[in-house]
Amino acid sequence: MRIFVALPVQGEAAEELTSWAKEHRTKLSFRKWTHPRDYHITLQFLGEWPEARLEELHAALRSIRFNPIKLALNGGGAFGPAQAPRVLWAALAGEVEALKELHREVVQATKTLGFVPEERRYAAHITLARSFTGNNGGALSEIMATMPVEAAWEADRFVLMRTHMNASPMYEVIGEYGLGQND
Repeated sequence: MRIFVALPVQGEAAEELTSWAKEHRTKLSFRKWTHPRDYHITLQFLGEWPEARLEELHAALRSIRFNPIKLALNGGGAFGPAQAPRVLWAALAGEVEALKELHREVVQATKTLGFVPEERRYAAHITLARSFTGNNGGALSEIMATMPVEAAWEADRFVLMRTHMNASPMYEVIGEYGLGQND
């Protein structure tokens, strides 16, 4: 199984991202747009994992104690060159330091199972689209200026997701872990 740990994007924030993407997808030529049910913030990509060892991973993730995190949309950006970006993403505001701490907790909990943390700095974001195919990259900055801001939600759980390549939606929740368990 190809798996990762994530925070689902919920409520008004998910609705605003869906509406924005629907309005702008014809103006921006990306090969793949994220299905609205797949909106999430990756906490740690884990990669391939045997189903026979899934309970070990569930136990490690259940050990994490954390309080709910208040987050909000805060515009967006793109990874890659301006004329041909690889990824279009939504940015976050709110309790971003608490989100980074949760990321560190997930990395620490999974390290004992042999998962290796990424070397690059953690950059929390919500992927909206991938693989720019058009020649209208110059319009990207204008369109990104219209990305949703302030739509908020409270992340009260994180999830373990399984990837189903070439499916839409692409991700399946195979574990859910409540935040605020340390109350």
